[in-house]
Amino acid sequence: MTRIRSVLALLAAGCLLYVQSQAQSGLQHPRRIAVFGSSVANGTGDEFNKEGYTGMLRQLMAARGWEVLNQSRGGDTTVTLAERFSPQGAPAPGVRYLTPVNPGYAVIALSLNNEGVFEAMTKEGKDAIFKQYADGIQGMVARARQNNIEPIVGLAYTRGVFTPVEYEYVRRINLLQNSWNVPSINFLGAVDDGKGKWAPGFSFDEKHPNASGHKELLYAIVPTLFEAIEKGKPIPSKLPAPAGFARLTGGTAPLTFEPPDTMHPFSISLMVRAETDGTIAAISGASLAARSEMKKFAVPGRSVDFQSTVLSADSPFTATIGIQKGKWIYKAAGAAGVTSSIDSDSDWHHVVLSHYAARGETLFFVDGKLAGAVAERLQPSRFVFGGPGSVGGNAVPKQVDLRDIFLFRAGLNADEVAALGQGKVLQASLEIYSPLNDSQFRPGSAVENRAQSLAGLKVGSDRILHVEHDPR
Repeated sequence: MTRIRSVLALLAAGCLLYVQSQAQSGLQHPRRIAVFGSSVANGTGDEFNKEGYTGMLRQLMAARGWEVLNQSRGGDTTVTLAERFSPQGAPAPGVRYLTPVNPGYAVIALSLNNEGVFEAMTKEGKDAIFKQYADGIQGMVARARQNNIEPIVGLAYTRGVFTPVEYEYVRRINLLQNSWNVPSINFLGAVDDGKGKWAPGFSFDEKHPNASGHKELLYAIVPTLFEAIEKGKPIPSKLPAPAGFARLTGGTAPLTFEPPDTMHPFSISLMVRAETDGTIAAISGASLAARSEMKKFAVPGRSVDFQSTVLSADSPFTATIGIQKGKWIYKAAGAAGVTSSIDSDSDWHHVVLSHYAARGETLFFVDGKLAGAVAERLQPSRFVFGGPGSVGGNAVPKQVDLRDIFLFRAGLNADEVAALGQGKVLQASLEIYSPLNDSQFRPGSAVENRAQSLAGLKVGSDRILHVEHDPR
């Protein structure tokens, strides 16, 4: 009997160790990402035949212990994608289904273009397409969760023939999906030319990006998103009002962030209050040199001629946001500053810097109003909030109040800037959302980050005070 008990105890211990090892290795919720979409997700347009951004994501995530599968098919819509979710009966030969590959995560990556928004001739027709697309994506999200798969939604993106009408529908659906309780990726913010078309040099044809375009789409994905979801980090949300804020006086680099992975498109958004001249924030890194060439690529039945623009790190840059002569200003990396008409005063102001590396443009917004744009291409490696960083000779306002710092891996358009200004949280491609309501800011510590990422702002040696309530 004693021997039997010992054997049973050993078996129980072995079972416990097995269960623990299963959980620790992620086998209960596999570290397997399935990109489940249409032709762009499948890699169409990548002249190197490496599966586009899906293949690039596979390479990026492999070093982190993740597997990436390509379960996409060209031409799919929400209707036809739903048919590939699970086989009904015997699987059809050659069809890439989702559930049979047992993913833990699924990037649902369709386009509003395939749904037929451009081809619909009337407002009623386009509205019906919009609803079909939104309902179809929501249905896919629900089915994924029912099958213990974590869904991530790739937002709608560009097409070479879109008019301002279709562009508005794309922006509308992206804002709507940003309000859903599901993580998402802002692909539009990587390749948009500002009119709903592909940035020049980043498309293969009217419907697809080339290899360079696929790379920009990759950069819109927060690298630690999947691990943050794995760790149970929820969709970001605002703190219950009223919330406190951070007060900085005379700092050089009070709050900093150094992206651990390459960043091209980006946006920073902050609520700030300062009354005297000085530097509020600084961005540094390398400017990007653009090399363009014409390419020819053979596809079945035809040959495609397209322009390819390759971006590579060039010379160092530093750009700043601040106040000069009582006005909010963006001093660009290699050009004259953009000055807003908005005065610095005792009120809170919403300041946004939105950078599109592909189209080579930075937009500067203050209180929702576009102050101006600068032609530049940047690859930032360091962000400083509350001071000038290492920029010598730059003064700091006597006092800076900061709250609600957002940092995205995508450019933001005017609609998205307005949504942030209205107090909404946009979670697509969001790497940092720090309300700055921390009870204390200890040097060397990380500030609370409510975004679904494992990155965060670091506290420098400068003194930062927590202010619980604003009496003004």
